[in-house]
Amino acid sequence: MTKPRKKFKYKPLSLKDIIREMKQNIDLMIDWAYSAIKFGSKELADEAYKMEQRIHELTFLLNFQIIQAHPIGLDGAKKLEPIVVMGYAIDKISDALSDIARVVYINKDISYFIQLFSDISYVPEPIVKIIVNKGCDFIGQIRKDVHFRSKHGVDLIAIHRGNKWLFERDEVVLTDDILIVKGEIQPIIELKKLSNDLEPFSFDIGEKEKEQIIDLDNVEICEKVEEIQRNYVLITDISETMIELALVALFFNNEELAEDVLEMEELMDGLNIALEKDLLDLAKLVETPRDLTGIMRIVFSCELISDAAAHIAEIILKGFEPHKILQQAIRETAEIVVRETLSEDSYFKGKTYDELQDKRYKRGFRIIALKRKDKWIYRFKQDFIFEEDDLLIGLGPLETVMQWRKCVNPEKYKE
Repeated sequence: MTKPRKKFKYKPLSLKDIIREMKQNIDLMIDWAYSAIKFGSKELADEAYKMEQRIHELTFLLNFQIIQAHPIGLDGAKKLEPIVVMGYAIDKISDALSDIARVVYINKDISYFIQLFSDISYVPEPIVKIIVNKGCDFIGQIRKDVHFRSKHGVDLIAIHRGNKWLFERDEVVLTDDILIVKGEIQPIIELKKLSNDLEPFSFDIGEKEKEQIIDLDNVEICEKVEEIQRNYVLITDISETMIELALVALFFNNEELAEDVLEMEELMDGLNIALEKDLLDLAKLVETPRDLTGIMRIVFSCELISDAAAHIAEIILKGFEPHKILQQAIRETAEIVVRETLSEDSYFKGKTYDELQDKRYKRGFRIIALKRKDKWIYRFKQDFIFEEDDLLIGLGPLETVMQWRKCVNPEKYKE
């Protein structure tokens, strides 16, 4: 017998609150979806699915509020169109992320392949586990009070304790907890030391290491895997970056960033074709080709994400300006986007990207884009040197935004 569908109950929310919640939820969904396939967790996949359903509700509310409470007419429509497009795009992104997470239900070995294809040396911000051992300073502290992003430069996605997954920010951190975190390598290494986790990086939770499914002693297979690794990491990283940049372009009404998002979308098309070809070639070399179907589905979902991000960018290039409600909402999210010009007296001046991973400068912020003269840069090698007049776009926690600004431009923000 078919289970009756749950009736939608209208609960009034302001447009600003709806947009803010949509933005915060999609950020969480990205981490939960990729953590689900990384660790083979159906519990994380279920959380991503619940978030997808909530975003569907918010999309309905968004459209309902616009129809109910705002004037009809050309001028009103032009002001609200970017909000409608953003809501639609986030809804489509949530569908794709939920599909990525649910791969754990159709491919029980997906975590093996994700760990194989997302080699930590290639990934800009890997998702890893850290075990909290005796002597760790934040044992007994409430998760939100540890300030993982602002103090330690990583995002805490979830806590695994015994057989349970814990997501609430009011959870107390205990000995033997497994922290699922996302961040750049150096802050992760420092957090591992603070947690007294001295073991090498490992991704297995609550079980022995999985058997090797692919024969990596076969030279032909090994070469094909290396090709797939590079493109898989690029595809997942670019699709996530496109979401961030598209929303930044909308927030700042920046046509240059919007153009770059569309260029990335074209790059994604080429990468997808190349990766699909490589996966088909690999399928001829392995004993059970159907094991690769999960990866194929993830790659397809990443393309849908990039298409949705491009849809947001297109609205800027068509001349629509972001509504002030949208900008207010994004300013009030837990993590905010800021732009700042690197001054002559900046602490960043002359330092390498690697040196700026020091928490004295990082303050929990991540540089997602940099403009130097007429060129935008989105990926940074460890020896990349920051220069005066570089325009930085950073993403980080609200509580440390002023500290980060003072590091980038001390003269402008001196007391």
